[in-house]
Amino acid sequence: MGDTVRGQVSTLQVQQALLPFLGSAFLQEAEEVCARAAQLLAGFRPERDGLAALANQLDTLLFMAVREATQGRMALVMDNGQRYRLRVSDFALMADELLYLLFERLERLPWHQTLIREYSMRSGSLAALRALYVHYQDMQSPEENQTLRRVITTCHEPWRWRHWLDLPQAPEQG
Repeated sequence: MGDTVRGQVSTLQVQQALLPFLGSAFLQEAEEVCARAAQLLAGFRPERDGLAALANQLDTLLFMAVREATQGRMALVMDNGQRYRLRVSDFALMADELLYLLFERLERLPWHQTLIREYSMRSGSLAALRALYVHYQDMQSPEENQTLRRVITTCHEPWRWRHWLDLPQAPEQG
């Protein structure tokens, strides 16, 4: 079937994706964890691996790293100086953000679109919805794209999509 993943995810890209969740102080000490996450993403092969299993591996990797680094307290100091206690659900969000790094590297093929669509329906993954909306827009009907947009904006918190969703601009007052 050939290699259908373009390029590899770097440790730096993983760190950038995780920065809002874990803060730079933790990430500076966790380069090995970020490298391992990048390896997991690089090792994914759509024809043999499952996205849910990969998400679970990433979730577990991150959870265990934070647990170990904080001696179970699960609290990190963010870049704004505030201490934030991570919840179990935060790790699923982080894993989802990392999956997007993979989705944007998959060749734009109909079977990748199907793979991502099925995963989005089973998991509610914003990363999958984002990939469909951003990278497969021309392979979907306008109605499908409108539905994706509606699901994204009604089922997910704005802080997760505001920076990439092309919201219509308010008319200028003149």
